Amino acid sequence: MIVQFPLFYPDELVYSLLARYYVKSCYMRYTFAAQDLFSSKTVTPDIEFVNQYTPAVYGMLTKNLPIECIVEKHTMFPCYGRFIKPDRKQEAFDSLCGMKGNYYNLLPMQKSKDGKERRLRYCPICASEDRERFGENYWHRLHQLQGMNCCSIHKCRLLDSSIVISGKSSPKLVTAEEMIPSESKVNVVDNVMEIKLADYMARIFQADMDMKSEVTIGAYLHSKMPVNKY
Repeated sequence: MIVQFPLFYPDELVYSLLARYYVKSCYMRYTFAAQDLFSSKTVTPDIEFVNQYTPAVYGMLTKNLPIECIVEKHTMFPCYGRFIKPDRKQEAFDSLCGMKGNYYNLLPMQKSKDGKERRLRYCPICASEDRERFGENYWHRLHQLQGMNCCSIHKCRLLDSSIVISGKSSPKLVTAEEMIPSESKVNVVDNVMEIKLADYMARIFQADMDMKSEVTIGAYLHSKMPVNKY
């Protein structure tokens, strides 16, 4: 029975929120939590997006935020949705809001390079500040952007956790607090272009989305290349 649900932290993944709920609710086994959380208790929790939740969980999630805001501000949809045409973008967005599950066929999901597994990442300085501010860590969306390897705030290397981002992983919910050590080595990035790229990616990712715009990010970037020294 769902009694109390945590609130979202800034830029927190839905997966992270559910993991925090799972740990704080002291379930004896993960399967008991899955039965309360998901419409199918055998489903693998989606790290980047959403699953189909029970009515009780859906009600708790949307108590303070509408589902549209959750999809835009607490999933990785803005990372992929900006690169497609309005009709397909809207269809993918509606699919996520309706928790239908067919958004993977609509979004241009990038495959991992050289077969390398993608893992949940974190910034060691963000982790330290989160513990001081909130009393715990959580999984940030920004840290999961493919192609961005340094924190746009602290200009240090993002570090891999042991949590693999894959639909083939065993069903589980793991908090950042469990996985991020109390102290991690901070590697400062001194490449100016890499820092500028991280800043740019963060601004684009966090900006409000224009669902009706016919101009994709890719087309915009290509239009600027002839007049810039790239």
